[in-house]
Amino acid sequence: MHSFASRNPQAFGLIVTFLGVAFFFPDALVVRLIGADTMTIAVWRGLAGAITTLGFVALFYRSAWTGFAALLTPAALAMIALQGTGSIFFLGSLQHTSVANCLLILATAPFLAAIFSRIFLNESIDIATGLAIFTVFGGVLVIAAGSLGGGTLFGDALSFLNALTIAGYYVVLRKARTENLIIPIACGYLFTSLIALPIAPMTPFTAEQWGLVALSGGVILAGGVGLLQLGPRYLPAPEVSMITMLEIVVGPLLVWWVLGENPGTATLIGGAVILAAIFAHAIWQLRNFRQNLAQG
Repeated sequence: MHSFASRNPQAFGLIVTFLGVAFFFPDALVVRLIGADTMTIAVWRGLAGAITTLGFVALFYRSAWTGFAALLTPAALAMIALQGTGSIFFLGSLQHTSVANCLLILATAPFLAAIFSRIFLNESIDIATGLAIFTVFGGVLVIAAGSLGGGTLFGDALSFLNALTIAGYYVVLRKARTENLIIPIACGYLFTSLIALPIAPMTPFTAEQWGLVALSGGVILAGGVGLLQLGPRYLPAPEVSMITMLEIVVGPLLVWWVLGENPGTATLIGGAVILAAIFAHAIWQLRNFRQNLAQG
């Protein structure tokens, strides 16, 4: 695998990024199928993700553990907090709004990250990104307007809070490029469990529910996050962002197809605006990247 990555880094980056995104395609559907209180799911999902990740490190990646001091760096503490709270917001959003609303609002995360990068890293925002940010948030307003009076506005707000945590996640990864943060991410999974435990009813699960929780936390969450951390090392950010948008499209369609959860007209219109802005921006970025590469 390492030799393949060395010989053809772009192909390797495409493969691991697509696989990472593909892991998350059924995540919202699996959570829906569990059919339990989301905070109880959060407790066991976080624990499953932590066990899988730490088990992988113990067996195959021992160099990632450099001592407890590495968990006390600003980047590590931020990652623990962001991962822990982000999962709570995600699961809470799924309980209080549609899967389509939840995932489409999450599509604002890269653009929120651009704003945070401007504030905290002093990185500039070009005109195209600024226009995309304006358009994406217009789409979010359309979705939110459709939720007024429908009892899902609280869930939409939780999804937006999750987008804020994901944006912070991006900025921390960018700021701390030299740090290996896989252990703090695993600790973030445990933090999710600790946050949810006091408010979770902890109702008993059936064997089928246990299997779905293990799938959601131990396979989808741990595997998807692990693979998506590798992709940007080998692939330009514009290509990564285009591939990750597949989850935003496929996730709601899977739930609609399997469970018949119709997202509604406002969500379809707002979602179309968001996706159009994201894909136009990603294509523009990719074209500029290739032009710069050819000139360089």
